Amino acid sequence: MKKSYVIETSMQVKVEIDLGEIAQLIEVVDSVADAEGSNNWVAKELARKLKALRRDAAEEAQREFERLAAK
Repeated sequence: MKKSYVIETSMQVKVEIDLGEIAQLIEVVDSVADAEGSNNWVAKELARKLKALRRDAAEEAQREFERLAAK
């Protein structure tokens, strides 16, 4: 995992996380969201966003590999 900080008018943070780390985060957040008796809407929303991030990253990687293969 890498992180870098850029300060302009406000602080922006860029974090690089590999797909394996995203999968681990999803597992942990899903276990919290799915716990019996849990009504943790924050965890459920975070899990949804992480799954969308993983899907988008995989689709972007696929497009990049196809672009490189076409050359």
